[in-house]
Amino acid sequence: GNQDGGKRATLAFAAACAAISLDLDTHIFLIGDGAHWAYEGNCEPISQQGFPSLINLFDSFIDLGGKVYICSTCDSVCSVPEEGGQAIKRRDDVQPRGLAAVLSHMVGGGTVTF
Repeated sequence: GNQDGGKRATLAFAAACAAISLDLDTHIFLIGDGAHWAYEGNCEPISQQGFPSLINLFDSFIDLGGKVYICSTCDSVCSVPEEGGQAIKRRDDVQPRGLAAVLSHMVGGGTVTF
């Protein structure tokens, strides 16, 4: 989530960009409060000193062939209608997945969380 001003998300996407640049099989799975970053407009205002903006990191990760997933349950909970009655739109490049699908990627591999 944005409770820390996007610091953990910035670190996670920076690490993911570095990993995929090293040809490591890299996926980002947004769960719980992290699901916040899956929705349009939430990354744009985030910028941490010493790093590219979060939107640039997110877009770079996708451009490098990275995959971003959101917990399917979190997607339905976090996309509840806002005050205006409209649901928050998920980015087109973020796909919902269940926990089992994500765990299958972790078998025999390493995981880093922020």
